[in-house]
Amino acid sequence: MGSSDLNLKKSWHPSTFKNQERVWKEEQKRKEEDKRIAEMKKELAEERQLQDLQRMQEDAGTKKRSNKLDWMYASPNANLNGSAENNMEEFLLGKKNVDELLRAKQRQEIVSWHTYTHRKNTLLSIATASRHRGRGKQIYLVQLQCQQRT
Repeated sequence: MGSSDLNLKKSWHPSTFKNQERVWKEEQKRKEEDKRIAEMKKELAEERQLQDLQRMQEDAGTKKRSNKLDWMYASPNANLNGSAENNMEEFLLGKKNVDELLRAKQRQEIVSWHTYTHRKNTLLSIATASRHRGRGKQIYLVQLQCQQRT
């Protein structure tokens, strides 16, 4: 007769290897989370110190406050290149027609759509060619499909 403990065969028993492993993993996760929380607290403390130093400099008069709202009143395209702004100015001055701007945008959309569909069709043709057995057949079928498109 064996003297083994039948409780070790139960899924709920804390001495089973699976349960010990599960507890160990949870402890590791908890340690990592504690490390992350400590790092976040450290960063927050550093930010507060910087803010305090800036406030002290402002109070002493050595540095002016830079947290102004100028960025809020700036034009929305201030960060972009000046081409869109120039187009709007030309339109407002009557140098450019709205139709030209709209047509250019439509052309751009059409070109992007055609490149997308061409890539999609190329991938589909390669997929259908790969279903056939011979390598020569694959190449031949891809060439045929490319010729049919042009």
